[in-house]
Amino acid sequence: MVVVSSYRDKGTRTLAPVRQQAPLKSAIECRHTLTDSFDTPPSGDLHLSQIDEPTNYGRLAVRILIALILSALAVVLWVRFERKTPVATGEIARINIYPVQAKITGGAAGTAGMQGQDEIVNQLLVFAHIHLHNPNKGPITIVDDWAVVTLSDGDTRRSAAASQADFDKVFQAYPQLAPVRMDPLRRALQIQPGQSADGLVVFSYPLSREDWEKRKAMQVTLSLNGAKDITLSAPPG
Repeated sequence: MVVVSSYRDKGTRTLAPVRQQAPLKSAIECRHTLTDSFDTPPSGDLHLSQIDEPTNYGRLAVRILIALILSALAVVLWVRFERKTPVATGEIARINIYPVQAKITGGAAGTAGMQGQDEIVNQLLVFAHIHLHNPNKGPITIVDDWAVVTLSDGDTRRSAAASQADFDKVFQAYPQLAPVRMDPLRRALQIQPGQSADGLVVFSYPLSREDWEKRKAMQVTLSLNGAKDITLSAPPG
């Protein structure tokens, strides 16, 4: 039963106990249930952090453009400075060889024990007549020189050029080589702008004449101060 105040008692209202408490309570609980279903985030595997952000194509395009500009600038700088590096020109005018065989005995006579077999060691002296020209505005200096022989099987042999002292010893030991002798192309030799130099360079390899004749190539490299290193190919034969 509900009692409502009259017009005279307008400012007050009293609620008396009601028998339909159970239905009202159920309605309230239902209301709370509906409200909670909207206020509580849905459970499950879906999370906002797992949703990819929209692709920013404008920012991506800017990054690609910057990368292309930097790459183009690097190429321009490389080409510019590489072309400014001085270069020398040259050629191997002539190649001569002199095979040498050394006999190593297996043991000395009169010594105790069995005497071993003799061993023949092949050594090949290669003489390269090199012409070098300096077309630059500044002097160039020979710092180092070496040669690489590529054999028929693709294997390579490297030899440093003989020093001034070894150069002289070769022609002292083999006077028959006098016809091929000329001034050496010495290390530390400075070539002035517009000038050229001719000289002989001697290399030594553990090869036989047959190995040399079957070779694929020979290249001589000169390391220079004031210009890029230069590699010259020897003529065939």
